[in-house]
Amino acid sequence: MNLHDRLLIGVTGPPGCGKTTLVEQVASILRRDGKVVAGIITREVREGGRRIGFNIIDIETLQAVPLARESGETGPRIGRYRVYVENLDGYASDVIDRALGRGGIVIVDEVGPMELMSQRFRSVLERVLRNAREAILTLHYRSRDPLLLEAHSIVTRLIVLRRGEAGALAREVAKLFMERG
Repeated sequence: MNLHDRLLIGVTGPPGCGKTTLVEQVASILRRDGKVVAGIITREVREGGRRIGFNIIDIETLQAVPLARESGETGPRIGRYRVYVENLDGYASDVIDRALGRGGIVIVDEVGPMELMSQRFRSVLERVLRNAREAILTLHYRSRDPLLLEAHSIVTRLIVLRRGEAGALAREVAKLFMERG
């Protein structure tokens, strides 16, 4: 399969600009259109209005497992969070692998420093970049990780999202996938 047969959308932008919101809206629009959409999203976990961590969520089943927590006792640290690498190695990688195997539109939200701590996640991401016919990936805004830089160069289209643009761009991105038939 050559690059022209593929549609890989990369979405990047500063924290809080709406990358996950855009991906969730695109997935919803595409499902209503009968498309198979599978993969993961990463959502903040808040307690008392304060962010205490992140969860990995299977967008089909809505099952969630921790990605990182402030209160984590073990695992590598990124900023104030401990990363549950075992959940990236197992759960997140398994969900993405299944999505890739189904041949629908693969969603990977997010590709960033926490996620890239897992060698298995990195390997699954490499397969998505090389083999997915259709995918949407949210890409960390500032990371210089070689795999993230490769993702920036491989995507068919890179969208730099700004706060407040998610709704309008979600319809535009969904249309790109729907026009493919």
